[in-house]
Amino acid sequence: MTHPDSDPTATIERDLRAVDAALEDGAATHGDPLARELQELALALRADAAEPGDEFSAALGQRVKAGFPAAPGSARARAEGARTWLRELREDMPPPRRMLPAAAGLVTVVLIVVGLASVDLQMTDSSDDGGSGGGGASVAQDSGGGGGGEGGGKAEVAPGAGSGAEALRRAAPPGPSGFAPGTPRRRVERTISMTLEAPDAEIPRVGQEITQVTNRHGGFVLSSSLDTNDDGASGYYELRIPAGRLRPALADLAGLATVSSQSQSEQDVTRRHVTAQDRLEAARAERRSLLRRLELATTDEEAEAIRRQLDIVAAEINGLRGLLRDLRLRTNYAVVTVELSGSGEDSGGAGAGGAFDDAVDDAGDLAVGLAGVLIRIAAIAVPLALIGALGWAATRVLRRRRRESVLA
Repeated sequence: MTHPDSDPTATIERDLRAVDAALEDGAATHGDPLARELQELALALRADAAEPGDEFSAALGQRVKAGFPAAPGSARARAEGARTWLRELREDMPPPRRMLPAAAGLVTVVLIVVGLASVDLQMTDSSDDGGSGGGGASVAQDSGGGGGGEGGGKAEVAPGAGSGAEALRRAAPPGPSGFAPGTPRRRVERTISMTLEAPDAEIPRVGQEITQVTNRHGGFVLSSSLDTNDDGASGYYELRIPAGRLRPALADLAGLATVSSQSQSEQDVTRRHVTAQDRLEAARAERRSLLRRLELATTDEEAEAIRRQLDIVAAEINGLRGLLRDLRLRTNYAVVTVELSGSGEDSGGAGAGGAFDDAVDDAGDLAVGLAGVLIRIAAIAVPLALIGALGWAATRVLRRRRRESVLA
């Protein structure tokens, strides 16, 4: 028999059949020497192969019966555990139609929460709006023109103008207009003075709370004095409060005691700030020009003259930097002066009448606000309840029709 070199596929199939026959019969009997050599090699390899032990065979048989389970802690075991957990969760979940009422209730709660949040935002915006006018508050506003001087505004509140926070909201002047009206961030100096009146025995406590309120809103106490003796009690505090936290800080300060008088003034320094920045940029440009001229100087006299000019420009730059730092400090922090005045009464005396009146006013405002919130909630909940009732009725009708169709 000749070797079929012309057909490799047939040769491979013939050799495989010859090896299978030799392993089955236990002898190499093929007529072709090459195929017989492969048979002998297969018999030799089988003779040299190690026999598995009884324990290994038993363990392998158990793994075969179990379907080759994954080893504990392996990625395959974790994946199978996750799939099992999802399958059990899906089996334990109620049918989708039973989940519809819960989903509707969840959507209703979410809509009510969104409505309450929008109401709070509207109430916050309305309370933060500045304005003039209102009982007992007189506002005088004076703003410079486009190319004129610096605009400023003043607001003064007469004694007995109501509660402190409400009076401050009424006395807040509108934003000043004047130089550079299109500037994104205007620079305004704010100065607020207020007098708090409390019984002599309460003055030390009010002084401590003034410091706590200032620290809580990110400000600091620049100077303070407190005087308590047999003749009475008084105090004076000069505070610096960040402009962004001025309104809530003033409201907290006004809530510490009775506000007998207060005033607020604003000075627009945007013109000075912009002018100082322009002068600083021009001075820096001049310094760069002088440095380039110094590099190109050819004589000692010329270089010395340029150095003297550089000293003058450097002094101007330092002065402008200091001016800008001072302006930023004065506009980023408002000046708040609080004067404490003792009423010469005990804490349970006549001062309680004003506090009680303020409490009654606050309770009335709270009741009005709560009524508005409830009305808004009802405006949201009633349509949702109607939609839910219609859905429930439609579901009942469809279920009844399905039952009738099955019975028919």
